[in-house]
Amino acid sequence: MGKPGGALRRTLVTGAVLLLVGLGVQVVPKLASPAHAGSITLCSGFSDCRSKGYSTGGYESAWGSMYWRMYAGRNCTNYVAYKLIRTGLPNARPWSGEGNATNWGVALSRLTNRTPTVGSVAWWHSSHPSASRFGHVAIVEKVGADTITISESNYGSDISWRRIGKDSVNYPTGFIHINDKGTPSTKRLSVTKRPTVEGTAQVGKAVTVNTGSWSPNPNKIRYQWIVDKKPIPGATNKTFRIPGHLAGKQIAAVLTGTRRDYSQAKTMSQILPPIKQGTFKVLAQPKISGTQKVGSTVSVGGADYEPSAKIGEVRWYADKTLIARSKSRFLKVPATASGKRIGAVVVGVQVGYRPKQSYAFAGTLVGGGKAPQQPAEPPSGGGLSQTAAGFVKGGTRLGGLMQVDPGSFSEAVDLTYQWTRESTPISGATSNKYHPTASDVGHRLSVTVVARSSSGETVSKTYGPSGRVRVKPTVKVTATGGSRQAEVAVKVTAPGYLPTGTVKITTNGGRTVTKTLSGGASGVTFVKLPAGEYAVTAAYSGDEVAYWASGGDFTTVN
Repeated sequence: MGKPGGALRRTLVTGAVLLLVGLGVQVVPKLASPAHAGSITLCSGFSDCRSKGYSTGGYESAWGSMYWRMYAGRNCTNYVAYKLIRTGLPNARPWSGEGNATNWGVALSRLTNRTPTVGSVAWWHSSHPSASRFGHVAIVEKVGADTITISESNYGSDISWRRIGKDSVNYPTGFIHINDKGTPSTKRLSVTKRPTVEGTAQVGKAVTVNTGSWSPNPNKIRYQWIVDKKPIPGATNKTFRIPGHLAGKQIAAVLTGTRRDYSQAKTMSQILPPIKQGTFKVLAQPKISGTQKVGSTVSVGGADYEPSAKIGEVRWYADKTLIARSKSRFLKVPATASGKRIGAVVVGVQVGYRPKQSYAFAGTLVGGGKAPQQPAEPPSGGGLSQTAAGFVKGGTRLGGLMQVDPGSFSEAVDLTYQWTRESTPISGATSNKYHPTASDVGHRLSVTVVARSSSGETVSKTYGPSGRVRVKPTVKVTATGGSRQAEVAVKVTAPGYLPTGTVKITTNGGRTVTKTLSGGASGVTFVKLPAGEYAVTAAYSGDEVAYWASGGDFTTVN
């Protein structure tokens, strides 16, 4: 898709884009056809490229799938992501935010420069005169003294190969070095078989990643376990014992292979299922000590757990009647316990583990007399407890889905839910699922789960507060051309929130300025511009609530 040629064409293009965005489709436009000197099409289409000896990379049988969460089909971003995955990279987008081509070099600015290498990504920003407002990406296949050769897939068409002169108006904005082959003299490692992980994804268990297969074999492999795309500190060995704070999370292993005179390569194992809670083993039951008479103080202790546990709760009984519950190991014997046997249930807890009960019984009755034979099981009356911790999953973003898992309980229960915004109950939000609304944007959410047994005993658990509910803003750019100048107005809006931060305003003439938003708006007037048609873009920085976003417009300077 090239630049609009007039008001009617701009209206039609904008309407089409808005329709696609409204349908949830990622817009991946076609780069303008190379109509300028210095750009030569070498082949066009799968059949034509194969017949002329240019590789299609197998994309003709692969374009129906999504790579790096790009829109499936014959388009530039999905094709480039596919090609990079074939070099050994995982099928996980290496940045957060938009997938449109214009954002690639922005999101990966630390990897972007003006030097082309074989295997790098040729990148056209939306401000480039030969790109649409959504930019373009391609793969650099060859680097010559004065030219580069690229392979690409434009929106709705097959792949093509082009040779572009370095002095051509079609020459890219820059080159992104994600997993380059390097110059022709540089050899590269490749991953021929993805590594896999063996072991159970459970707290306290060890998981081990194998090396996969490489060509040639690396001299050294570095290991890094990750969670939520972030490295786990200290987790740099093949084997990783899962700690309690990772319960409910999903982990994977990233391997980096190195070999002398070869470029390094990275690959990632499969992502493991959510980590289950660990389980305790009771090595020794506790004992009750102290004088068994009304008014005296008795204690319980000596329980031995593997792994070690701390006391989460102690429930005291007189025969089968619950008489006290707390975290204390001590009990002052009440008068209601006279003539009865004292028992205690000790609940062992540790982060990431299911609570585990151990129990003890006094050897004599309160006030004297030998107790009957110790029962095989602890008292069951009045002991409703949570046996597996609950958790909240899902993203805190406008329109997203948050869902609470209540965990499990020691007996059958009825559950009720109440979601709150900054501790204030949200009307109608009384199920285990919740979709954040515009009223929630910028606020923190919590949910309280109440479990009620058939006897009326309740256990209440509150999860949260969450991080602030975030929102995707809209960036509207209005560019008005005049005599050797262009006036640019930028408005950043979001449902339920006034965005703050900065906008970076750029023209395809190379002019760039960064402005701070005031009331969600900013602007600039570019002066001393040569006559011609200009593409103007504004990239919003984002803040703690609003995500990064961009927008653009076209105008004519006379």
